[in-house]
Amino acid sequence: MGNVLTTNRPDATSVIQAGYRWLHDPAAIYADTARHLAQTGLVPVTGLIRPPAAAMLAAPFSLLPGWMQVPAWTVADAAAALIGLWIVQRYVTRTSLEMAVFWAVAFYSPPLYAEVNAGQIGGFVLLLACLGLVTFRKRPALSGVLAAAAASLKLYPALMVMGARTRWRPFVIAAGVAGVLITVVACIPLGVAGAWAYVTGVLIPSLKAPNPDCAQTSVATLFGRSIGGDPYPIITPSGGISILQSPVHLAALATILTVLTLAAAVIAAVAASRASGWNPVYGMGLGLALGGLLPGELNPYQYVPLMPLVLMVMVVAIRKAHWMQVLGLTVGLLFWLRQPCLLPFPNLWTIGALILFAVCVIAARALTEVGSLRRRRCTMCQSRRIGKPRTSSSTRRPLESSSVHA
Repeated sequence: MGNVLTTNRPDATSVIQAGYRWLHDPAAIYADTARHLAQTGLVPVTGLIRPPAAAMLAAPFSLLPGWMQVPAWTVADAAAALIGLWIVQRYVTRTSLEMAVFWAVAFYSPPLYAEVNAGQIGGFVLLLACLGLVTFRKRPALSGVLAAAAASLKLYPALMVMGARTRWRPFVIAAGVAGVLITVVACIPLGVAGAWAYVTGVLIPSLKAPNPDCAQTSVATLFGRSIGGDPYPIITPSGGISILQSPVHLAALATILTVLTLAAAVIAAVAASRASGWNPVYGMGLGLALGGLLPGELNPYQYVPLMPLVLMVMVVAIRKAHWMQVLGLTVGLLFWLRQPCLLPFPNLWTIGALILFAVCVIAARALTEVGSLRRRRCTMCQSRRIGKPRTSSSTRRPLESSSVHA
């Protein structure tokens, strides 16, 4: 509890400071970040690179007493993440065993702890995204609004659209309208010039910035460090810093393999969504999970988007006794056992994420039923309350009708 309530969280401090500036000094929100990017070409350790909606979200926390701001933000972000996972758990689990496995994996997840420890914004994003996942079947427009709200904080939830094929029109229209409204409101203090300065001075340069930190474990750094010859630091057992470099220096090949891997991930996600019968929960989970693979900058907490999909597939694999899938997911999760900077090769985290994503793609055909589980479970409970089957035609017709609609 003491660690949760600490005020020493640079990321949380940065976003709360941005929230204060959003209320009182909008021109200063991105000034320091833009200056650092222009002078060094590197993303600063502190400073906001998130969209303006992130500063708007943090604004109420900046009104609290100084000693409460960071702890309140941290607790709220952690609670949002847990509520988001709880929503998914309620949607996909049937038995107490599945529930126990779900939470055992969730509480093991190093990215989740990294998210809370950093005081980042991913918990809020996860909550909105998970709400979007479970509301699509009955309310696709509301699902679109929730996905757009998540994407206004971090861009990757926009990829959830790939799971909205069955009722794409209300989802896309609602998402577009909500996304525009949220962005416009968040940019009002900045004005048009300030919003454009964010895009050109912060967003685009940050996407092109190199990743020398050992905590950065994107697909680009996987190939850049292994065959591209990029040097990278690690923390030695004695606590010192050691710079390592591969003897292979094939930078062009590393770039090609990066592009091919990322393209393959997107194509595989679309193909798996199709193989599942365009199951919206699974497809939107795949789109969300791409947020843990595609970015060029991936800290440990940025693998959180993979967790709803991994947990979903783990539960179904246990239910259907697909033990090879359970083994594959376990292996992928074990690659995250130690922090990247403590490993001889930090990008073991990337390999673990790719294994997890590949297993989830392979499991596509087993995920066709996810999303109707709550309805089926309730029907089973009603049957148990009845005590014995009813055989009259007048009783049989409503049951048959409800099963068709389910």
